Amino acid sequence: MSELTLVDLGLTSEQNSTLPAEHAQMLAATLDIAFDPTLPLPLLWHWAYFNPVVGTAGLGPDGHPRRESPLLVDFPRRMWAGGEVRADGPLRTDTPSVRRTRLVSQARKEGSTGDLLVVTLEYTVEQDDRTVVTERQNVIYRQAGGVTPPPGPAVELPPTQGWRDTVQPTTALLFRFSAVTFNSHRIHYDHDYATSVEHYPDLVVHGPLTAMLLAQAASHHLGKPLHAFAYRASSPLFVDQPVSVDGLVAMSPDGDAATMTATRIDGVVGMTATATASTDAWPRRSGQEACAHRVASP
Repeated sequence: MSELTLVDLGLTSEQNSTLPAEHAQMLAATLDIAFDPTLPLPLLWHWAYFNPVVGTAGLGPDGHPRRESPLLVDFPRRMWAGGEVRADGPLRTDTPSVRRTRLVSQARKEGSTGDLLVVTLEYTVEQDDRTVVTERQNVIYRQAGGVTPPPGPAVELPPTQGWRDTVQPTTALLFRFSAVTFNSHRIHYDHDYATSVEHYPDLVVHGPLTAMLLAQAASHHLGKPLHAFAYRASSPLFVDQPVSVDGLVAMSPDGDAATMTATRIDGVVGMTATATASTDAWPRRSGQEACAHRVASP
């Protein structure tokens, strides 16, 4: 097939934002944590910024910005597959910022539901002419059709050697996360569409939301902000279904680390992740050290 471009994907090579602190507070409220705007943004929170701003009339039937490239006609479905994010410096709110995007690779593959198009993107976020976030993201475009079965009967999970938190993604959480990330994909808030058109058994939990919940748990249990995070989605999670967030602390050459899973009630793993904590905490703007902290479970 011909080579895709960023324009085909509805992306631009450069986007600017001031990263308003008020928006970060809305994300913090969505995740039920407290955030001090004098501190850098936690890792992954840049996902609430730099999202394509497309008018409602420019959305496709799935709620995504309409993709009109003939190269994507056979691949109307889009989903996050995984990625890696690294903090190269403190990412500050209310600061002029630029995100640069590069299309690294594309590959057509055969999956269980038909042909897939796997696209790898690279992002950097810069402030004051310095790269502060580096990210590589894998996105899957797939053919329409196929039915996702509902979770099976609940099973008792084996004991964990680390920590286990339970999260239950509610309709309100999914709606608020869609809003704060400007994500209008209908599988996250429109039950009739999710079940009758894309053939999921219920509303689907956002991949980025699951990743943020895992990163939040890792930072909480490690007691430090995160420096690096890698994740891989393997199965969908659904609204109002409890999710077990299991983690195990380990040492790494780069500092304290954790391996994590997000597991459904039927024992199916929805996402795996690894996180590494910062060896040196980024300071407040006043020069004092602190980090975002949990106040309640979502």
